[in-house]
Amino acid sequence: MSRRAIGPLLACLGCAGALLVVVVLAFRFGPAQHLDAVLLRRLAAEAVGTGRGLATLGARLADPAPLALMLAVVVGLGLYWGRRSEALAAAVVVIGANVTTQLLKPVFEHHRVQPFLGGEQLASNSFPSGHATAAASIAVALLLVAPPRLRAPAAALGVALVAVVGSAVVALEWHYPSDALGGIIVAAGWGFAALAVLRQRRRGEDAARAARAQASRRFAISTK
Repeated sequence: MSRRAIGPLLACLGCAGALLVVVVLAFRFGPAQHLDAVLLRRLAAEAVGTGRGLATLGARLADPAPLALMLAVVVGLGLYWGRRSEALAAAVVVIGANVTTQLLKPVFEHHRVQPFLGGEQLASNSFPSGHATAAASIAVALLLVAPPRLRAPAAALGVALVAVVGSAVVALEWHYPSDALGGIIVAAGWGFAALAVLRQRRRGEDAARAARAQASRRFAISTK
Protein backbone atom coordinates (compact mmCIF):
# COMPACT_ATOMS: atom_id res chain seq x y z
CA MET A 1 0.00 0.00 0.00
CA SER A 2 1.16 3.53 -0.77
CA ARG A 3 2.55 5.45 2.18
CA ARG A 4 0.33 8.39 1.19
CA ALA A 5 -2.72 6.12 1.50
CA ILE A 6 -1.83 4.85 4.98
CA GLY A 7 -2.43 8.22 6.64
CA PRO A 8 -6.06 8.67 5.53
CA LEU A 9 -6.75 4.97 6.16
CA LEU A 10 -5.57 5.35 9.76
CA ALA A 11 -7.66 8.51 10.03
CA CYS A 12 -10.69 6.54 8.85
CA LEU A 13 -10.10 3.96 11.59
CA GLY A 14 -9.63 6.83 14.02
CA CYS A 15 -13.07 8.15 13.07
CA ALA A 16 -14.59 4.77 13.93
CA GLY A 17 -12.92 4.92 17.33
CA ALA A 18 -13.98 8.54 17.84
CA LEU A 19 -17.59 7.61 17.09
CA LEU A 20 -17.53 4.97 19.81
CA VAL A 21 -16.00 7.47 22.25
CA VAL A 22 -18.79 9.95 21.53
CA VAL A 23 -21.36 7.18 22.07
CA VAL A 24 -19.89 6.28 25.47
CA LEU A 25 -19.71 9.92 26.55
CA ALA A 26 -23.20 10.80 25.34
CA PHE A 27 -24.88 7.67 26.67
CA ARG A 28 -22.93 6.74 29.81
CA PHE A 29 -20.92 9.71 31.13
CA GLY A 30 -23.02 11.99 33.32
CA PRO A 31 -21.10 15.29 32.91
CA ALA A 32 -21.04 14.89 29.11
CA GLN A 33 -24.75 14.11 29.09
CA HIS A 34 -25.48 17.20 31.14
CA LEU A 35 -23.36 19.38 28.85
CA ASP A 36 -25.22 17.94 25.86
CA ALA A 37 -28.53 18.97 27.40
CA VAL A 38 -27.28 22.42 28.42
CA LEU A 39 -26.05 23.21 24.91
CA LEU A 40 -29.31 21.93 23.47
CA ARG A 41 -31.37 24.15 25.75
CA ARG A 42 -29.24 27.23 25.07
CA LEU A 43 -29.44 26.90 21.31
CA ALA A 44 -33.16 26.16 21.49
CA ALA A 45 -33.67 29.28 23.59
CA GLU A 46 -32.15 31.36 20.77
CA ALA A 47 -34.46 29.83 18.15
CA VAL A 48 -37.62 31.82 18.81
CA GLY A 49 -39.74 33.70 16.29
CA THR A 50 -37.63 34.59 13.27
CA GLY A 51 -34.74 32.60 14.68
CA ARG A 52 -36.77 29.41 14.60
CA GLY A 53 -37.79 30.06 11.01
CA LEU A 54 -34.16 30.57 10.01
CA ALA A 55 -33.17 27.41 11.88
CA THR A 56 -35.84 25.46 9.99
CA LEU A 57 -34.53 26.78 6.67
CA GLY A 58 -30.99 25.86 7.69
CA ALA A 59 -31.95 22.34 8.68
CA ARG A 60 -33.93 21.80 5.47
CA LEU A 61 -30.76 22.35 3.45
CA ALA A 62 -29.89 18.76 4.34
CA ASP A 63 -33.25 17.24 3.37
CA PRO A 64 -33.12 14.53 0.65
CA ALA A 65 -34.07 16.80 -2.28
CA PRO A 66 -31.52 19.57 -1.54
CA LEU A 67 -28.94 16.88 -0.75
CA ALA A 68 -29.46 15.24 -4.15
CA LEU A 69 -29.25 18.62 -5.88
CA MET A 70 -26.03 19.57 -4.09
CA LEU A 71 -24.51 16.18 -4.90
CA ALA A 72 -25.39 16.64 -8.58
CA VAL A 73 -23.70 20.05 -8.54
CA VAL A 74 -20.60 18.70 -6.81
CA VAL A 75 -20.28 15.78 -9.23
CA GLY A 76 -20.86 18.13 -12.16
CA LEU A 77 -18.10 20.43 -10.94
CA GLY A 78 -15.77 17.48 -10.56
CA LEU A 79 -16.41 16.40 -14.14
CA TYR A 80 -16.01 20.00 -15.35
CA TRP A 81 -12.64 20.24 -13.63
CA GLY A 82 -11.56 16.94 -15.19
CA ARG A 83 -11.50 15.11 -11.87
CA ARG A 84 -13.58 12.07 -12.79
CA SER A 85 -12.21 9.71 -10.13
CA GLU A 86 -12.79 12.34 -7.46
CA ALA A 87 -16.34 12.96 -8.73
CA LEU A 88 -17.11 9.25 -8.42
CA ALA A 89 -15.53 9.18 -4.96
CA ALA A 90 -17.66 12.17 -3.94
CA ALA A 91 -20.85 10.35 -4.91
CA VAL A 92 -19.74 7.23 -3.02
CA VAL A 93 -18.95 9.30 0.09
CA VAL A 94 -22.34 11.02 0.16
CA ILE A 95 -24.32 7.84 -0.48
CA GLY A 96 -22.18 5.69 1.79
CA ALA A 97 -22.14 8.12 4.71
CA ASN A 98 -25.89 8.68 4.67
CA VAL A 99 -26.70 4.98 4.36
CA THR A 100 -24.27 4.25 7.20
CA THR A 101 -25.98 6.75 9.47
CA GLN A 102 -29.40 5.24 8.80
CA LEU A 103 -28.01 1.78 9.58
CA LEU A 104 -26.38 3.01 12.79
CA LYS A 105 -29.51 4.67 14.18
CA PRO A 106 -31.17 1.42 15.32
CA VAL A 107 -27.81 0.06 16.50
CA PHE A 108 -27.25 3.04 18.80
CA GLU A 109 -30.88 3.57 19.74
CA HIS A 110 -30.88 4.60 23.38
CA HIS A 111 -33.41 6.57 25.38
CA ARG A 112 -31.41 9.40 26.98
CA VAL A 113 -33.55 10.87 29.73
CA GLN A 114 -32.26 14.27 30.76
CA PRO A 115 -34.07 15.66 33.83
CA PHE A 116 -32.76 19.05 32.78
CA LEU A 117 -35.10 18.97 29.76
CA GLY A 118 -38.22 18.03 31.70
CA GLY A 119 -40.89 16.62 29.40
CA GLU A 120 -39.09 17.68 26.21
CA GLN A 121 -37.03 14.53 25.72
CA LEU A 122 -35.57 13.69 22.30
CA ALA A 123 -36.27 10.56 20.27
CA SER A 124 -34.29 7.48 21.26
CA ASN A 125 -32.93 6.99 17.70
CA SER A 126 -31.48 10.46 17.23
CA PHE A 127 -27.83 9.31 17.11
CA PRO A 128 -26.16 10.00 14.74
CA SER A 129 -27.87 12.96 13.09
CA GLY A 130 -28.91 12.27 9.51
CA HIS A 131 -29.03 15.98 8.67
CA ALA A 132 -25.54 16.59 10.04
CA THR A 133 -24.27 13.56 8.12
CA ALA A 134 -25.82 14.88 4.92
CA ALA A 135 -24.27 18.34 5.31
CA ALA A 136 -20.85 16.98 6.29
CA SER A 137 -20.84 14.45 3.45
CA ILE A 138 -21.49 17.23 0.91
CA ALA A 139 -18.70 19.28 2.47
CA VAL A 140 -16.31 16.33 2.15
CA ALA A 141 -17.45 15.63 -1.41
CA LEU A 142 -16.82 19.24 -2.44
CA LEU A 143 -13.35 19.14 -0.92
CA LEU A 144 -12.56 15.93 -2.81
CA VAL A 145 -13.49 17.30 -6.23
CA ALA A 146 -12.01 20.77 -5.77
CA PRO A 147 -8.66 21.34 -7.51
CA PRO A 148 -5.79 22.45 -5.24
CA ARG A 149 -6.26 26.16 -6.01
CA LEU A 150 -9.89 26.05 -4.85
CA ARG A 151 -9.60 23.85 -1.78
CA ALA A 152 -9.48 26.71 0.71
CA PRO A 153 -12.78 28.29 -0.42
CA ALA A 154 -14.31 24.81 -0.81
CA ALA A 155 -13.36 23.99 2.77
CA ALA A 156 -14.77 27.30 4.02
CA LEU A 157 -18.05 26.72 2.19
CA GLY A 158 -18.28 23.18 3.55
CA VAL A 159 -17.60 24.27 7.13
CA ALA A 160 -20.27 26.96 6.81
CA LEU A 161 -22.83 24.42 5.58
CA VAL A 162 -22.05 21.99 8.40
CA ALA A 163 -22.20 24.78 10.99
CA VAL A 164 -25.56 26.03 9.74
CA VAL A 165 -27.19 22.61 9.54
CA GLY A 166 -25.59 21.25 12.71
CA SER A 167 -26.60 24.22 14.85
CA ALA A 168 -30.08 24.32 13.27
CA VAL A 169 -31.01 20.72 14.13
CA VAL A 170 -29.92 21.31 17.72
CA ALA A 171 -31.74 24.64 17.97
CA LEU A 172 -34.92 22.95 16.70
CA GLU A 173 -34.44 20.25 19.38
CA TRP A 174 -34.26 17.49 16.79
CA HIS A 175 -30.83 16.39 18.00
CA TYR A 176 -28.33 16.73 20.80
CA PRO A 177 -24.98 18.32 19.86
CA SER A 178 -23.44 14.85 20.24
CA ASP A 179 -25.82 13.56 17.55
CA ALA A 180 -24.58 16.22 15.13
CA LEU A 181 -20.97 15.42 16.04
CA GLY A 182 -21.63 11.74 15.38
CA GLY A 183 -22.97 12.51 11.91
CA ILE A 184 -19.93 14.63 11.11
CA ILE A 185 -17.60 11.82 12.22
CA VAL A 186 -19.41 9.30 9.98
CA ALA A 187 -18.99 11.57 6.95
CA ALA A 188 -15.35 12.27 7.81
CA GLY A 189 -14.65 8.54 8.05
CA TRP A 190 -16.03 7.97 4.58
CA GLY A 191 -14.04 10.93 3.30
CA PHE A 192 -10.77 9.56 4.64
CA ALA A 193 -11.55 6.13 3.21
CA ALA A 194 -12.20 7.66 -0.21
CA LEU A 195 -8.97 9.66 -0.01
CA ALA A 196 -7.00 6.51 0.79
CA VAL A 197 -8.48 4.74 -2.24
CA LEU A 198 -7.79 7.72 -4.51
CA ARG A 199 -4.19 7.93 -3.37
CA GLN A 200 -3.65 4.20 -3.80
CA ARG A 201 -5.18 4.35 -7.27
CA ARG A 202 -3.00 7.32 -8.17
CA ARG A 203 0.08 5.38 -7.10
CA GLY A 204 -0.92 2.53 -9.43
CA GLU A 205 -1.44 4.97 -12.30
CA ASP A 206 1.95 6.61 -11.67
CA ALA A 207 3.64 3.20 -11.63
CA ALA A 208 1.93 2.23 -14.88
CA ARG A 209 3.02 5.47 -16.55
CA ALA A 210 6.58 4.99 -15.35
CA ALA A 211 6.59 1.43 -16.71
CA ARG A 212 5.29 2.60 -20.09
CA ALA A 213 7.89 5.37 -20.24
CA GLN A 214 10.68 2.93 -19.41
CA ALA A 215 9.43 0.49 -22.04
CA SER A 216 9.37 3.30 -24.62
CA ARG A 217 12.94 4.30 -23.81
CA ARG A 218 14.11 0.69 -24.13
CA PHE A 219 12.33 0.36 -27.47
CA ALA A 220 13.91 3.60 -28.70
CA ILE A 221 17.37 2.40 -27.68
CA SER A 222 16.88 -1.00 -29.32
CA THR A 223 15.89 0.57 -32.65
CA LYS A 224 18.96 2.78 -32.90
